[in-house]
Amino acid sequence: MKNFKIGDKLTRFPLIQGGMGVGISLGRLAGTVAKEGGIGIISTAQIGYREKDFDRNTEEANQRAILSEIKKARRISPDGIIGYNIMVALKEYASHVKAAVHAGADLIISGAGLPTE
Repeated sequence: MKNFKIGDKLTRFPLIQGGMGVGISLGRLAGTVAKEGGIGIISTAQIGYREKDFDRNTEEANQRAILSEIKKARRISPDGIIGYNIMVALKEYASHVKAAVHAGADLIISGAGLPTE
């Protein structure tokens, strides 16, 4: 199997780490996978659950965490390939995509529905 090319970046290994939600696939795991030559994926599913105001301002907490988790990943792997898994079934799908693009994601993987908008 050939290595993956995303933009100008090429993996050392043809491997994409799965985007597992609610605290599994976050910045540290994604950054480490990217540093080792694969594609690291951060899941946005309830990504802000550790934020102090998550229970009162869930979407704002998730938006902040989308940015902070990629920063963690980039500290580990500044030049690696890092992206997000964003489930289409989330009612905040569009805002998560915009936040991921703004944060500097190299790619976005969308499952759990079809992105028709």
